[in-house]
Amino acid sequence: MQSQTTAGTVPVHHQIADSLRARIESEDLKAGDPLPSVSELTQLWACSPGVARSALDVLRGEGRITGGRGKPATVRVPPRRVRLTIDWTQEQKDLVLRPTEERKVRGAIEMTAGIPIEQLDSSHRYSQVPASEDLAAEFQIEPGATLVRRAYEMTDKATGHRVTWSVSHIPLTLIEGNPDLLDEDKEPWPGGHQHQLYTVGIELGRFERSVIAIQPTTADRQVWGMEPGVPLLQVRSRSIDIDDRVVEISDATYPADRTEIHFTEHLTRWPANYPRYERDEDQ
Repeated sequence: MQSQTTAGTVPVHHQIADSLRARIESEDLKAGDPLPSVSELTQLWACSPGVARSALDVLRGEGRITGGRGKPATVRVPPRRVRLTIDWTQEQKDLVLRPTEERKVRGAIEMTAGIPIEQLDSSHRYSQVPASEDLAAEFQIEPGATLVRRAYEMTDKATGHRVTWSVSHIPLTLIEGNPDLLDEDKEPWPGGHQHQLYTVGIELGRFERSVIAIQPTTADRQVWGMEPGVPLLQVRSRSIDIDDRVVEISDATYPADRTEIHFTEHLTRWPANYPRYERDEDQ
Protein backbone atom coordinates (compact mmCIF):
# COMPACT_ATOMS: atom_id res chain seq x y z
CA MET A 1 0.00 0.00 0.00
CA GLN A 2 1.35 3.41 -0.98
CA SER A 3 1.88 5.64 2.04
CA GLN A 4 0.74 9.25 2.04
CA THR A 5 3.26 11.99 2.57
CA THR A 6 2.90 14.23 5.59
CA ALA A 7 0.35 16.98 4.92
CA GLY A 8 0.53 20.70 5.67
CA THR A 9 3.57 22.63 6.77
CA VAL A 10 6.03 19.81 7.31
CA PRO A 11 9.01 19.86 9.70
CA VAL A 12 12.27 18.94 8.01
CA HIS A 13 12.60 15.60 9.82
CA HIS A 14 9.23 14.51 8.39
CA GLN A 15 10.28 15.66 4.91
CA ILE A 16 13.37 13.49 5.22
CA ALA A 17 11.30 10.55 6.50
CA ASP A 18 8.81 10.96 3.63
CA SER A 19 11.66 10.92 1.10
CA LEU A 20 13.29 7.83 2.57
CA ARG A 21 9.95 6.06 2.94
CA ALA A 22 9.21 6.65 -0.74
CA ARG A 23 12.58 5.17 -1.66
CA ILE A 24 11.84 2.08 0.47
CA GLU A 25 8.37 1.61 -1.03
CA SER A 26 9.70 1.99 -4.60
CA GLU A 27 12.47 -0.52 -3.70
CA ASP A 28 15.15 2.00 -4.55
CA LEU A 29 16.22 0.98 -1.06
CA LYS A 30 15.66 -2.77 -0.67
CA ALA A 31 15.42 -4.99 2.41
CA GLY A 32 18.81 -5.10 4.09
CA ASP A 33 20.16 -2.01 2.30
CA PRO A 34 21.82 0.65 4.46
CA LEU A 35 20.17 4.03 4.73
CA PRO A 36 22.10 7.25 4.30
CA SER A 37 24.05 8.00 7.46
CA VAL A 38 23.21 10.87 9.79
CA SER A 39 26.13 12.86 8.39
CA GLU A 40 25.02 12.22 4.81
CA LEU A 41 21.44 13.29 5.61
CA THR A 42 22.75 16.35 7.40
CA GLN A 43 24.67 17.46 4.32
CA LEU A 44 21.93 16.55 1.83
CA TRP A 45 19.17 18.35 3.71
CA ALA A 46 21.26 21.13 5.27
CA CYS A 47 19.95 20.20 8.70
CA SER A 48 21.35 19.39 12.13
CA PRO A 49 22.31 15.84 13.15
CA GLY A 50 19.43 15.88 15.63
CA VAL A 51 16.93 16.50 12.82
CA ALA A 52 18.43 13.66 10.75
CA ARG A 53 18.23 11.29 13.72
CA SER A 54 14.60 12.29 14.31
CA ALA A 55 13.82 11.36 10.69
CA LEU A 56 15.30 7.91 11.19
CA ASP A 57 13.39 7.57 14.46
CA VAL A 58 10.13 8.16 12.54
CA LEU A 59 10.89 5.27 10.18
CA ARG A 60 12.09 3.10 13.04
CA GLY A 61 8.84 3.78 14.87
CA GLU A 62 6.92 2.65 11.79
CA GLY A 63 8.86 -0.62 11.77
CA ARG A 64 10.40 0.13 8.36
CA ILE A 65 14.05 0.21 9.39
CA THR A 66 16.22 -1.40 12.00
CA GLY A 67 19.42 -0.42 13.71
CA GLY A 68 20.36 2.20 16.25
CA ARG A 69 22.45 2.30 19.42
CA GLY A 70 25.64 2.42 17.38
CA LYS A 71 24.38 0.11 14.62
CA PRO A 72 23.84 1.60 11.13
CA ALA A 73 20.23 1.95 10.03
CA THR A 74 19.12 -0.54 7.37
CA VAL A 75 15.85 -1.32 5.62
CA ARG A 76 14.17 -3.99 7.67
CA VAL A 77 14.11 -7.52 6.26
CA PRO A 78 10.50 -8.77 6.42
CA PRO A 79 10.13 -11.59 8.97
CA ARG A 80 8.69 -14.99 8.13
CA ARG A 81 4.91 -14.81 8.29
CA VAL A 82 2.32 -16.94 10.01
CA ARG A 83 -0.64 -17.35 7.67
CA LEU A 84 -4.01 -17.86 9.34
CA THR A 85 -6.52 -19.23 6.85
CA ILE A 86 -9.74 -21.18 6.81
CA ASP A 87 -7.88 -24.05 5.14
CA TRP A 88 -5.46 -25.13 7.84
CA THR A 89 -8.17 -25.79 10.43
CA GLN A 90 -9.81 -28.21 8.00
CA GLU A 91 -6.40 -29.76 7.41
CA GLN A 92 -6.08 -30.18 11.18
CA LYS A 93 -9.48 -31.85 11.30
CA ASP A 94 -8.50 -34.22 8.48
CA LEU A 95 -5.31 -35.03 10.39
CA VAL A 96 -7.32 -36.28 13.39
CA LEU A 97 -8.17 -39.52 11.58
CA ARG A 98 -4.65 -40.10 10.26
CA PRO A 99 -2.14 -42.58 11.80
CA THR A 100 -0.28 -41.53 14.95
CA GLU A 101 3.11 -41.33 13.23
CA GLU A 102 1.74 -38.87 10.69
CA ARG A 103 0.11 -36.77 13.40
CA LYS A 104 3.37 -36.58 15.35
CA VAL A 105 5.22 -34.74 12.59
CA ARG A 106 2.44 -32.51 11.29
CA GLY A 107 1.49 -29.77 13.72
CA ALA A 108 -0.45 -26.52 13.53
CA ILE A 109 2.69 -24.39 13.39
CA GLU A 110 3.87 -26.23 10.27
CA MET A 111 0.50 -25.60 8.66
CA THR A 112 0.54 -21.87 9.36
CA ALA A 113 4.19 -20.79 9.34
CA GLY A 114 5.84 -23.59 7.39
CA ILE A 115 8.33 -24.12 10.21
CA PRO A 116 9.30 -27.78 10.80
CA ILE A 117 8.60 -28.92 14.35
CA GLU A 118 12.23 -29.95 14.89
CA GLN A 119 13.32 -26.30 14.49
CA LEU A 120 11.21 -25.25 17.47
CA ASP A 121 11.30 -25.54 21.24
CA SER A 122 7.88 -25.88 22.86
CA SER A 123 6.64 -25.39 26.39
CA HIS A 124 3.20 -26.00 27.85
CA ARG A 125 1.67 -25.41 31.25
CA TYR A 126 -1.65 -26.78 32.45
CA SER A 127 -3.63 -25.49 35.41
CA GLN A 128 -7.21 -25.43 36.64
CA VAL A 129 -8.84 -22.05 37.17
CA PRO A 130 -12.32 -20.70 37.97
CA ALA A 131 -14.25 -19.32 35.00
CA SER A 132 -14.24 -15.53 34.82
CA GLU A 133 -17.43 -13.66 33.93
CA ASP A 134 -16.14 -13.28 30.36
CA LEU A 135 -15.31 -16.95 29.84
CA ALA A 136 -18.42 -18.16 31.68
CA ALA A 137 -20.52 -16.15 29.22
CA GLU A 138 -18.60 -17.62 26.27
CA PHE A 139 -19.17 -21.19 27.47
CA GLN A 140 -22.65 -20.50 28.89
CA ILE A 141 -21.66 -21.93 32.26
CA GLU A 142 -21.72 -20.56 35.79
CA PRO A 143 -18.96 -18.12 36.79
CA GLY A 144 -16.46 -19.94 38.97
CA ALA A 145 -16.94 -23.30 37.22
CA THR A 146 -13.62 -25.11 36.75
CA LEU A 147 -11.76 -24.55 33.49
CA VAL A 148 -8.58 -26.23 32.30
CA ARG A 149 -6.15 -23.48 31.34
CA ARG A 150 -3.39 -24.43 28.91
CA ALA A 151 -0.59 -22.05 27.96
CA TYR A 152 1.52 -22.87 24.91
CA GLU A 153 4.72 -21.25 23.70
CA MET A 154 6.96 -22.11 20.78
CA THR A 155 10.34 -20.48 20.20
CA ASP A 156 12.72 -20.59 17.28
CA LYS A 157 15.80 -22.63 18.24
CA ALA A 158 18.00 -20.53 15.96
CA THR A 159 17.04 -17.10 17.35
CA GLY A 160 15.49 -17.85 20.72
CA HIS A 161 12.56 -15.62 19.78
CA ARG A 162 8.95 -16.54 20.36
CA VAL A 163 7.09 -17.86 17.31
CA THR A 164 3.67 -18.57 18.86
CA TRP A 165 1.96 -17.92 22.17
CA SER A 166 -1.57 -18.92 23.12
CA VAL A 167 -3.71 -19.62 26.16
CA SER A 168 -6.75 -21.87 25.84
CA HIS A 169 -9.57 -22.69 28.25
CA ILE A 170 -11.85 -25.74 28.22
CA PRO A 171 -14.55 -26.62 30.78
CA LEU A 172 -13.20 -29.46 32.93
CA THR A 173 -16.45 -31.39 32.61
CA LEU A 174 -15.93 -31.74 28.84
CA ILE A 175 -12.55 -33.48 28.97
CA GLU A 176 -12.20 -35.10 32.40
CA GLY A 177 -13.30 -38.43 30.87
CA ASN A 178 -9.78 -38.75 29.44
CA PRO A 179 -7.19 -38.17 32.23
CA ASP A 180 -4.45 -37.75 29.62
CA LEU A 181 -6.03 -34.45 28.61
CA LEU A 182 -5.30 -33.10 32.10
CA ASP A 183 -1.63 -34.08 32.01
CA GLU A 184 0.78 -31.51 30.55
CA ASP A 185 3.45 -34.19 30.27
CA LYS A 186 1.44 -35.68 27.39
CA GLU A 187 2.31 -32.63 25.28
CA PRO A 188 3.04 -32.09 22.47
CA TRP A 189 -0.11 -33.97 21.52
CA PRO A 190 0.07 -35.66 18.12
CA GLY A 191 -2.47 -33.93 15.91
CA GLY A 192 -3.19 -31.02 18.25
CA HIS A 193 -6.31 -29.97 20.08
CA GLN A 194 -8.82 -31.32 17.57
CA HIS A 195 -7.50 -34.83 18.20
CA GLN A 196 -7.62 -34.19 21.95
CA LEU A 197 -11.31 -33.32 21.68
CA TYR A 198 -11.85 -36.32 19.42
CA THR A 199 -10.72 -38.62 22.26
CA VAL A 200 -13.70 -37.47 24.36
CA GLY A 201 -16.20 -37.70 21.51
CA ILE A 202 -16.21 -34.05 20.44
CA GLU A 203 -16.23 -33.18 16.74
CA LEU A 204 -15.73 -29.54 15.81
CA GLY A 205 -18.12 -28.00 13.33
CA ARG A 206 -16.72 -24.50 12.95
CA PHE A 207 -14.42 -21.83 14.32
CA GLU A 208 -15.31 -18.23 15.03
CA ARG A 209 -12.48 -15.72 15.38
CA SER A 210 -12.18 -12.11 16.41
CA VAL A 211 -9.06 -9.96 16.11
CA ILE A 212 -7.94 -6.85 17.99
CA ALA A 213 -4.66 -4.93 18.03
CA ILE A 214 -2.82 -4.36 21.32
CA GLN A 215 0.30 -2.36 22.17
CA PRO A 216 3.22 -4.61 23.16
CA THR A 217 5.29 -3.92 26.23
CA THR A 218 9.07 -3.66 26.18
CA ALA A 219 9.22 -7.23 27.50
CA ASP A 220 6.90 -8.38 24.68
CA ARG A 221 9.24 -6.87 22.10
CA GLN A 222 12.18 -8.70 23.63
CA VAL A 223 10.64 -12.17 23.66
CA TRP A 224 9.19 -11.80 20.14
CA GLY A 225 12.24 -10.03 18.67
CA MET A 226 9.97 -7.20 17.51
CA GLU A 227 10.96 -3.81 16.17
CA PRO A 228 9.47 -0.59 17.59
CA GLY A 229 6.29 0.54 15.86
CA VAL A 230 4.87 -2.97 15.37
CA PRO A 231 1.65 -3.83 17.28
CA LEU A 232 0.52 -7.25 18.42
CA LEU A 233 -2.62 -8.93 17.14
CA GLN A 234 -4.72 -10.84 19.66
CA VAL A 235 -6.85 -13.50 18.03
CA ARG A 236 -9.65 -15.13 20.01
CA SER A 237 -10.74 -18.45 18.48
CA ARG A 238 -13.96 -20.12 19.53
CA SER A 239 -14.06 -23.86 18.81
CA ILE A 240 -17.70 -24.80 18.28
CA ASP A 241 -18.77 -28.41 18.02
CA ILE A 242 -21.36 -29.98 15.73
CA ASP A 243 -23.96 -29.53 18.50
CA ASP A 244 -23.34 -25.75 18.42
CA ARG A 245 -21.55 -25.63 21.79
CA VAL A 246 -18.48 -23.50 22.44
CA VAL A 247 -16.06 -26.16 23.73
CA GLU A 248 -12.76 -24.27 23.75
CA ILE A 249 -11.63 -20.65 23.80
CA SER A 250 -8.10 -19.88 22.65
CA ASP A 251 -6.44 -16.46 22.85
CA ALA A 252 -3.36 -16.34 20.63
CA THR A 253 -0.96 -13.45 20.10
CA TYR A 254 0.98 -12.65 16.93
CA PRO A 255 3.19 -9.73 15.84
CA ALA A 256 1.22 -7.82 13.22
CA ASP A 257 4.08 -7.56 10.72
CA ARG A 258 4.54 -11.32 10.52
CA THR A 259 0.89 -12.36 10.44
CA GLU A 260 -1.38 -12.69 7.44
CA ILE A 261 -5.06 -13.37 8.06
CA HIS A 262 -6.74 -14.76 4.97
CA PHE A 263 -10.43 -15.50 4.71
CA THR A 264 -13.02 -16.05 2.00
CA GLU A 265 -16.67 -15.06 2.01
CA HIS A 266 -19.00 -17.18 -0.12
CA LEU A 267 -21.99 -15.32 -1.57
CA THR A 268 -25.33 -16.89 -2.46
CA ARG A 269 -26.07 -16.89 -6.20
CA TRP A 270 -28.95 -14.83 -7.53
CA PRO A 271 -31.89 -16.96 -8.72
CA ALA A 272 -31.77 -18.22 -12.29
CA ASN A 273 -34.60 -15.92 -13.36
CA TYR A 274 -33.28 -12.73 -11.72
CA PRO A 275 -34.19 -9.52 -13.58
CA ARG A 276 -31.38 -8.34 -15.87
CA TYR A 277 -30.22 -4.77 -15.73
CA GLU A 278 -31.49 -2.68 -18.59
CA ARG A 279 -29.79 0.63 -19.23
CA ASP A 280 -32.15 3.54 -19.57
CA GLU A 281 -31.07 5.21 -22.79
CA ASP A 282 -32.74 8.47 -21.70
CA GLN A 283 -30.47 8.82 -18.67
